[in-house]
Amino acid sequence: MKCNHNIPQARLDLGYTECVDCSTVQKLGCIDTINHKTGNSIQVMSREDADKANKLTKRAGFGILRSMTGGSSQRKTKIIHGCSTTQIGSQEMYERVGKTYMDYLDVDKEIAKRYLDRALDNAEVSQLQYNKIKMLCHKLNTITIG
Repeated sequence: MKCNHNIPQARLDLGYTECVDCSTVQKLGCIDTINHKTGNSIQVMSREDADKANKLTKRAGFGILRSMTGGSSQRKTKIIHGCSTTQIGSQEMYERVGKTYMDYLDVDKEIAKRYLDRALDNAEVSQLQYNKIKMLCHKLNTITIG
């Protein structure tokens, strides 16, 4: 025995000669295995393997596994406007699309309209942002003309 700690008899019966604090044996780890909603269990394995597996299966975003998405929880899919329940169109994108729309509007109204419609279809701006851009440009146009 290397230390003066008391070693439980059950530990001695298993063949260990050191207390838990002095032991150099690597601790075990585990991962959850989910069979269905109420049938969960664990898989015991080395601490290193368990840490790797647990890191890969951490939830990200809305429960999408990192290991399945290559580290990102964001899926890049085209959203058909009117069907999404999530907010689309950042403030930065709104301002960029609005500026480009105004630039196109100075050249050709039809090109500007197609550009703005495409931005909405590609979920670059939300329906609300689309309407704001059109309303703002209409107001600016009437101020410039009048």
